[in-house]
Amino acid sequence: MVYSVAEKVEIIELYFINNQCARVTATLFNERHADRYIHLGSILQLVAKFRETGSVTNKKRNIKNPVRNEAVQVAVPGQVSMDPTLSTRKLSDVTGVSRTTVQKILKHNKWNPYKIHLLQELNEDDNDRRLQFCEIMSEKMINNPDYLFNVCFSDECTLFLNGTVNRHNCRYWSDTNRRIYHEVHTQRPQKLNVWTGIFGDHIIGPFFLPGNLTGDTYLDLLENTVNPALIEIMENNQRYHEENPIFQQDGAPPHYAIPVRQFLDETFPDRWIGRRGAIEWSARSPDLSPLDFFLWGHLKSKIYGTASLMNINKLNQIFFKMSGNTLNSCCTIVWR
Repeated sequence: MVYSVAEKVEIIELYFINNQCARVTATLFNERHADRYIHLGSILQLVAKFRETGSVTNKKRNIKNPVRNEAVQVAVPGQVSMDPTLSTRKLSDVTGVSRTTVQKILKHNKWNPYKIHLLQELNEDDNDRRLQFCEIMSEKMINNPDYLFNVCFSDECTLFLNGTVNRHNCRYWSDTNRRIYHEVHTQRPQKLNVWTGIFGDHIIGPFFLPGNLTGDTYLDLLENTVNPALIEIMENNQRYHEENPIFQQDGAPPHYAIPVRQFLDETFPDRWIGRRGAIEWSARSPDLSPLDFFLWGHLKSKIYGTASLMNINKLNQIFFKMSGNTLNSCCTIVWR
């Protein structure tokens, strides 16, 4: 049985008060603590420890790291110095030691895995515009708690064949954060363009766009696909009202086409958010949209986490397979 420090001290006091008699000590202690029975042998062991160390607490174990091969100790940091983006699995393959040993050596040398973060470039006056937009939205939410529920947040996403940057699996090892950054270009061949909207607790889409997005293709999407989907949702849910829906889009050039803005003015009079809309959408602000803030990153991590994507048809099939349950669960997470 394990005894607390206070109980051990009590046992020692009883032992010396009662003429160092272990039998009397056991009897008195067991009478006081009916559920903490102690044997004579345990008392004698505790007394012997106390006489040897002057303490009733256990000795601290002197645990040392196991001795590792000197060549391995040099090989792992050497490989990391040459290529800090290697994963522990790859380091294990290259050096021929287990991943656990690799992790212990990296930890011993105080090397840490730094995760990549995607940052949005902002111009000088963007901060003021973003602050103004947030103040407008905050005021509307105070006046109408259901305001955000009636906003259809929309966005397009470009899925590349192998992913431009799969930040969920990208790390680099270093003993200090060197703030490494890479500039990337998003217009690459072999890609799939997808439009999706979040409307209250519903997902609209995904709708796949043929080729590059233009003003004409975007207008056709709004007229013949998106707007009918919005109407169907409102007709089947009493929480929505035809006069209330607000449509949000960012300031991409196809969204700014004159026919597109005319359609939005007619369909959502004074109720659309975007470039030159009733509420001006802040330029270069994808982090203000729930799709860019959460959904696209979550979905890409799922898609790029599957087997290697060999062609566009394979990418299309994977997206279709995953989009249903994944998008609906994402919508629930966003609004919680």
